[in-house]
Amino acid sequence: MNPINLQQKRNSAARLSSVDLTPHQAAVIHIGRLLVAYRVNGYPEQRAEIIGMAKMAAALGALDAATHAHLLDLISPDATPANSCRPAGLGVH
Repeated sequence: MNPINLQQKRNSAARLSSVDLTPHQAAVIHIGRLLVAYRVNGYPEQRAEIIGMAKMAAALGALDAATHAHLLDLISPDATPANSCRPAGLGVH
């Protein structure tokens, strides 16, 4: 993991600690941020990190079973990252 990502995680954690969030909301926010990065980049290690975070959050009781299942559906192999679906001739607008 590069240092910029670590600093971004620290900054987002500091912002979230100043707001009163339930454990469920905090877990969804953190995992959602990882999911967005995975959908953009599609790196296998990002997928593994999301799966690990979702399992940990579910084990700690921060995620209910339905939310956990939904997150796993979002990162299933059938749900490919956005950049892998884009035809090679199209640019980003």
